Amino acid sequence: MSHLAASAVPSGTILIVDDTPANVGVVVDSLEARGIRVLVALDGIEALERAAFAQPDLILLDVKMPGIDGFETCRRLKRDERTRDIAVIFMTSLTGNEDRVEGFSSGGVDYVTKPLRVDEMLARVGVHLELRAMHKQLVAQNRQLLAEVAVRKETEAALEQVRDDLERRVALRTEELARANANLQAQIDERRRADARLQASEARFRAIVETSPVPLCITSMPDGRILYTNAPLRALFGMGESMALNIANIADFYADPVERERLIGHLRTEGSLRDTEVRFRRPDGTQFWAMVTARVATYDDSPAIYVGLNDITGRKQMEQELVESREQQRELSAYMEAIREEERKRIAMEIHDELGQLLTALKMDVSLLKMRLAHDPESLKKADDMRELVEGTIWMVRNVASHLRPAALNFGIVSALEWLVDEFNRRNAIPCELRIEGGEPALSDAHATAVFRIVQASLTNVARHANATRVHVSLISTADKLELHVRDNGCGFDLQAAHRDYSYGLLGMNERARLIGATLSIDSAQGAGTTVSIHIPLDGGLKL
Repeated sequence: MSHLAASAVPSGTILIVDDTPANVGVVVDSLEARGIRVLVALDGIEALERAAFAQPDLILLDVKMPGIDGFETCRRLKRDERTRDIAVIFMTSLTGNEDRVEGFSSGGVDYVTKPLRVDEMLARVGVHLELRAMHKQLVAQNRQLLAEVAVRKETEAALEQVRDDLERRVALRTEELARANANLQAQIDERRRADARLQASEARFRAIVETSPVPLCITSMPDGRILYTNAPLRALFGMGESMALNIANIADFYADPVERERLIGHLRTEGSLRDTEVRFRRPDGTQFWAMVTARVATYDDSPAIYVGLNDITGRKQMEQELVESREQQRELSAYMEAIREEERKRIAMEIHDELGQLLTALKMDVSLLKMRLAHDPESLKKADDMRELVEGTIWMVRNVASHLRPAALNFGIVSALEWLVDEFNRRNAIPCELRIEGGEPALSDAHATAVFRIVQASLTNVARHANATRVHVSLISTADKLELHVRDNGCGFDLQAAHRDYSYGLLGMNERARLIGATLSIDSAQGAGTTVSIHIPLDGGLKL
């Protein structure tokens, strides 16, 4: 029987508290042999710490120990929330009833006396381990039961809420259906009245359209089948009513079919268009221009386009004549500018060559005269004055010739710009820098002259109006383009105001750029300086 009882000891963890480990060596060996984990503490304080940390299933507690005895240790274990439920078996040689009563009063569950009898101790340990296991299982089942009860209560509360919500929704839906039914009946009545008004409105609309002087038509969307035309439109296109209805598609009247596809695409995205100029073709082949206004709507419950036209052929003819006249004026302006530059060039050469030679000869004659008047101080002074006057006149002639057409232009735009920058620095207190990238571009004389005049006008504006402290001129030349920039850090100006006031300087610069196929852009604002940029496309580096 002892052997069977010992074999039935369940597994677990036991804390043995004894100040003499040798007294419990046999017990420890016996417990460990049966798979029970054994922890040992030598006094009460250590027992409290190990029990709180390891949470053993059972504590074998010696009564007589140094420090606090077993009874006090047990009372402290029972006061601690962490170790309150751990069973405590006292081990002692005390056999008095008062000792047993104190042990049970302090919280112990059993008593074994020393010397320990292994079989008895194992039996008692097994019973209490079994009780501990059952207690743990009962606690777990109780927690599971409580959780299930809580879930069931939550489920019942949720079901109750869903049922109440469903009843409320049913009542609300019933009210909504009743209101919807009443609204539907009201809408049916209103629809009947609207149909009656629509029929009357359609009759009025048809009367208005038929008597309108504006050409109007309705076409299907998007194929363009003609659904309706009024008399002015038929007259504009030169067709009768039967002919209008026999024509399959309005596209037959477009001079450019691609134009109609573009307009249809616009109507698909925007739904309407206003004041769009379109060229049409009549059945007899004559063409005319019309201003088109259209919007997408429905006709017989199908998508349709409502179109209104305004004949602008006379205006387009006047515009064309105006464009041709303007182009002729520009050609005349270019021709006059070319003649003016040639005349400047001729006058500059004549002044430089003929008048310059005459003045040089006069200077030499004055020098000879001065040599012959060496003994006449008064005449000698007059000769000196004459020489200075001739030299001043020569300088003035050269200056006039240079401003009419700088001789540096004959050597390319780079030389001309260098001369222009030197003249600017000599005449003004504003430092001007020139930067060349890419070398000398291959430009014709007309192109080089136009570029030079634009830069000259820009620097003149800087000197007169900019109040700048520095100017930069940069020429960038590549195989396919030429770019020239004139930048200053001056006060800038309002471009829109300048255009409104018709600044002739800006107009002249733009016209010069246009005549050589260049693009001129001006970037300026109040207090932000001004940048004049010229962009000239080149054809593979060939000379223009």
